[in-house]
Amino acid sequence: MSVRVRDLLKLPTLSRSHIAAGEAGLDRIVSTVSVIDFTATSVAQREFYQPENSANEQLLLTSIEQDNYDLVTDCAKIEQLAKTGCVGVVIYYVGERVPSLPAEIKEAADRVNFLMIFAQETQKNMTYSAVISEIMFAIFQDRMRHPSFAPTIIGRVSAMPEYRRSVGEVLKLLAEQVQASLAVVDDQGEIVYRENWPKEATVNWESLLNVVEKIDMNGELPVTTSDGMKITHWRLPNSEYTVLFVGQQTVTNLTCERVAETLQTALNLWGYQNQDDQNLIRAIIQGQVVRAAKLGRQYRFDPKNTQAALIVSCPNDVNKAKLKKWVDRLTAQYTDQLISDWYNDQLIVLSQKTLSYQNWQNWEAEFKKDDQQLAAQCVVVEAAVVDGFGGIQRLYQLVSQYLPAARTILPHRLFFKQADLEFARGCQRELQEEGTEVIRWQKRLDSMQHNLVETLMAFLLDTPQNIEQAGDLLYVHRNTIKYRLNKISNRFGFVPGVMPESFELYQALGVHRLLRGNDEPNELSE
Repeated sequence: MSVRVRDLLKLPTLSRSHIAAGEAGLDRIVSTVSVIDFTATSVAQREFYQPENSANEQLLLTSIEQDNYDLVTDCAKIEQLAKTGCVGVVIYYVGERVPSLPAEIKEAADRVNFLMIFAQETQKNMTYSAVISEIMFAIFQDRMRHPSFAPTIIGRVSAMPEYRRSVGEVLKLLAEQVQASLAVVDDQGEIVYRENWPKEATVNWESLLNVVEKIDMNGELPVTTSDGMKITHWRLPNSEYTVLFVGQQTVTNLTCERVAETLQTALNLWGYQNQDDQNLIRAIIQGQVVRAAKLGRQYRFDPKNTQAALIVSCPNDVNKAKLKKWVDRLTAQYTDQLISDWYNDQLIVLSQKTLSYQNWQNWEAEFKKDDQQLAAQCVVVEAAVVDGFGGIQRLYQLVSQYLPAARTILPHRLFFKQADLEFARGCQRELQEEGTEVIRWQKRLDSMQHNLVETLMAFLLDTPQNIEQAGDLLYVHRNTIKYRLNKISNRFGFVPGVMPESFELYQALGVHRLLRGNDEPNELSE
């Protein structure tokens, strides 16, 4: 891939463009384009534009009607977008005069080579879809001319968090690259990996395999199905695997070779390393949908029907066999539809039965009674509601990324709910973005006496808004806690803990702990 920003600026829809900032990024490669409304960034958009979710090498499109910089005045947002791999933003505007860019915004964009391009609307009826079509067609043509993409794709997956480095992730990028659905088939005709393109496409792989079986493997391909889809297969060199291509366009031999080369590299890196063919948990976490379904039938456990989950994190020197036996025996008291296994020093337990709140409480109480002292070394994350295959992966990603932050925010906990990790993620992102609301709250907390902040943390974060427990934790009388809470209520104008007024306060306290850990700041006057 070699479509760079400077190449796209030659397209008709971008030809009347003015580079306002980040000019050093003109030679950055663009692989996809999206639309975002910065003036009203939604929760969903903020969620999407995070490093683990957003596409790399992405160009964003937006528009403004006047010199309105509410969308970019927070320079931290520019840095955050750059961290996700976004190349820059093209801003369409109405009028003859090119909007001016404030100096501080230009400086922030230049610092991270984030392109900010003003492109005047040349036609009143111009739509984003027309711009996107033009850009993506240029990218598609380039991909067909230069199909050597193995280093780029392997590099992108290698840069992902460890739990996402897999053949499945490589196949996702390859499907997007060649714009075709892909499947890796073994010598027995079983699909090992598969990826539909586009994602929402429905592909009857079983029927397609029957079509391929009827064809002499040395015969002429591709084959065109009744619905106009073209099937091509290509044998991976010195391998038991064959890759199938299913799409509306004919795939060239050169593209097939490059895909095979990329897949073979991925298999060498992640396909066989520490691979346990019988580990259903590993197949789920690594996104091996086909293998997981096959193992699920073998174990009579369908991952899609998972209702609840546990993840037990522990030190490397813990006796894993004993801990698994203890957890399995304990959990079996509440559900007979479970499966568990180790993955990266974490014991993952899945259940096809929903556990009640009382069940979880009883489970925690029994877990603490472990007479081998294994439990004392562990941290447990419980998910009472898990939405099948994707829910399991999401829970594991939350634990991998945000359990350390959750333990900093909630240092007295050994048992965490999934919501605790969601809360820690929100606090960590607020800290990274350093929005004005977070800064305002931190100033308010810093201006308070330390014993008041300490009381807020104990009451809201460390106990379930229990005055007695907060007093025990801080070694003060319950009346002292009540006095302090009343003082805080008068100061803030609402009662701590009452929702929704306390939502921002909860998050501010979480950010406060992330900033300062468990260190006690010097006492400040009122």
